Amino acid sequence: MAAPVIDELRKKLREKFPQAHAVTSRVAEEEEPDQPFDPAFFPAAAISEVVGSGVGMLVAGLLGEPAESSPLPDFVLVDGGDGFDPGSYTAQACSRLLWVRCRSAEEMIKAADLLVRDGNMPFILLDTCGIGRRELQSLPASVWWRLKLAAETGGCRLVVMSAAPQVPCAGVRLALTARLGLEDFEVPRRELVARLRVGAERGRRAG
Repeated sequence: MAAPVIDELRKKLREKFPQAHAVTSRVAEEEEPDQPFDPAFFPAAAISEVVGSGVGMLVAGLLGEPAESSPLPDFVLVDGGDGFDPGSYTAQACSRLLWVRCRSAEEMIKAADLLVRDGNMPFILLDTCGIGRRELQSLPASVWWRLKLAAETGGCRLVVMSAAPQVPCAGVRLALTARLGLEDFEVPRRELVARLRVGAERGRRAG
């Protein structure tokens, strides 16, 4: 789309939805962000779940944003909906990642089961966000319990990313949120990652 067309579209959106395009309040500089960008943030030999509007940027933080050069160990991303975009990261950042592409909930669970039971993958991130809710809900609870037991046996950190709670046996469930609005479409990803906040997930049951 040509730039003048985009500019005109933005202008019309601002005129029609002025409140949605208002500048969002920024977090005070003295406030330190609480960000789960170290695998040690999650308990070993356990299954954890991260839910909320900011889960898509968890991968960016783990890959080392904003510098895209991280001292953290490599990790595995089991991409349930095949939604990860390696082209938006540097080759250096992607070199730390083993990307397992899946196109269904069944493929995702099978891949995760093999990797967790292998015992050589200390940190596994399982992204369910690209899978339809109905398909996810069709998974029996037993698949999550099997993954939990396998993680306990193998000692790995298994973290499930979900738009809403899915894992009934998660030992830790966190809500990851970001203060984003329509005006943030062109904000650099490093700034968006810096806005992520973590809190305990309450009031909703998995499944």
